[in-house]
Amino acid sequence: MKIGSSYDGTLYATRGLTVGAWTPRTGFEPRGTLPNPNIPFTGRQRVNFGPLNRHWCKRLLSPLTGWYTTTNVWPIDGETLLATVGHRLFRSIDGGGSWRQVYELPLASGPMGTLPTSLCTYDGRVFLGEYTFGDEPARVLVSDDRGRTWSTYFETPDCRHFHGVFHDPYGDRLWGTTGDADDESAIGTFDANQFRRIGTGSQQWRTVGLTFTPDSVIWGMDCSYADRVRVLRLPRDELSAVDPQPETVRVVDSSIFYLETLAVADTFWVVLSTAAEAGADTTAPSGAENSCSRSASVLAASSQSGYQTWYELGSFERRRTVSERISALPSSSAYAFLETDDEFGLAVNPFNVADRHGEIYSVSPEWFARGSRRERTADGRDRIRTEGVM
Repeated sequence: MKIGSSYDGTLYATRGLTVGAWTPRTGFEPRGTLPNPNIPFTGRQRVNFGPLNRHWCKRLLSPLTGWYTTTNVWPIDGETLLATVGHRLFRSIDGGGSWRQVYELPLASGPMGTLPTSLCTYDGRVFLGEYTFGDEPARVLVSDDRGRTWSTYFETPDCRHFHGVFHDPYGDRLWGTTGDADDESAIGTFDANQFRRIGTGSQQWRTVGLTFTPDSVIWGMDCSYADRVRVLRLPRDELSAVDPQPETVRVVDSSIFYLETLAVADTFWVVLSTAAEAGADTTAPSGAENSCSRSASVLAASSQSGYQTWYELGSFERRRTVSERISALPSSSAYAFLETDDEFGLAVNPFNVADRHGEIYSVSPEWFARGSRRERTADGRDRIRTEGVM
């Protein structure tokens, strides 16, 4: 199972082409299947689309390549959902029971079509960042009718693709992140259909996810070959600076993809997960090698420490596969997908890991509020004790 986003206490997830809803009380409840059978797939297109995306096929291939994911799902409201399967974008208006294709992304899109961070709602509109590996311009799409129709909001030849688009609830802005080479990597905001780069020009500005607090913007470097993968915090009063200097609040041993903020009483918790990436980055400088660890880890810090003290909530080792010995086979990375919600708190979903693959663990807001027991591990790391949680 792979989680998507949540709405009003319900977390949506996919298992192969099955879309369902999850809560801590009910677990996963299937709602419907992607794609709707009425979509006119024919011949080889139907054969390729179905088996490669179904749960049984992924299970069959997992000893060779690891578990791979080709789907995303996002709720827009209680009944409207959007989902991608490969380069196809689908929409449901009955809570996931039935689906209709509404857009075809570029053929050069990644396996999931876009990244989980690629869609957000802002000012009554839906935004979707394309995630392509071709030569065409990088684009952000917009829908004014809750995903039924789409048009180009912004495009640029100055970067490879968009990693994500984000609504900043404290600054009321639309943000974007781009990659991948130094001059393509940027964090910025959209204004009047233009993308204003707040920072760019190095791997410290290359990130997948952003998260927001009342006083700052926080992200982690998406760089599998960096000697120091840094978690960075930029105070809001520096957003308009000519040369903003983000503060390093943590150094980790793997790329950082996903970040979330959870407000508990008067304290803000930032949670991030690292990715145990497999393979080489094709945009890396000559001679640079993948230096990621084998484990995807989940870390958390609070506003009480100024996000300086980080605690480990869990660590998940990437599954070992035949592809590690046979370079001709593709190899999948390991992740810990994250989502937060005021009702269930934090959801953690380890994926392509040796143990607990596809499970969902929730950490309630009350658990954070209690200031759960902390300990120091043998190698000197701070850890929140999580028995019975994950």
